[in-house]
Amino acid sequence: MRVVNRKAFLILPVGTIYCKGVPWAFEGLCIKGDSLSNDWIYLHPAWAAAHDSGAAMGLLETSLETGSSFACENAYGRDGCFDDKEVFLIFEKPDLEALRGHIDRAIGLGQGAKVT
Repeated sequence: MRVVNRKAFLILPVGTIYCKGVPWAFEGLCIKGDSLSNDWIYLHPAWAAAHDSGAAMGLLETSLETGSSFACENAYGRDGCFDDKEVFLIFEKPDLEALRGHIDRAIGLGQGAKVT
């Protein structure tokens, strides 16, 4: 992995997998979409796919109460924070291969087999 500043992040290609943060605390894993002038769009797969945040929170609450499954987010949104102090933890090829190995093992355990 490597850490880059906002200026370097904005020129990275669509599909870059990263975590945004401040030195040295990072948020969840995201997938970079297109860069805008001083912003970008991204996919946050660790969120519920829903038409708005209220519906997403409803899915999360129902899942907690009943054990039901829901689909992960598949729509891109705009970052819109404009904080030049943010840094970005960029996953490189060896990191992505290791992550794929973890995902393959989780699939082998039957995780992700059920989505309602």
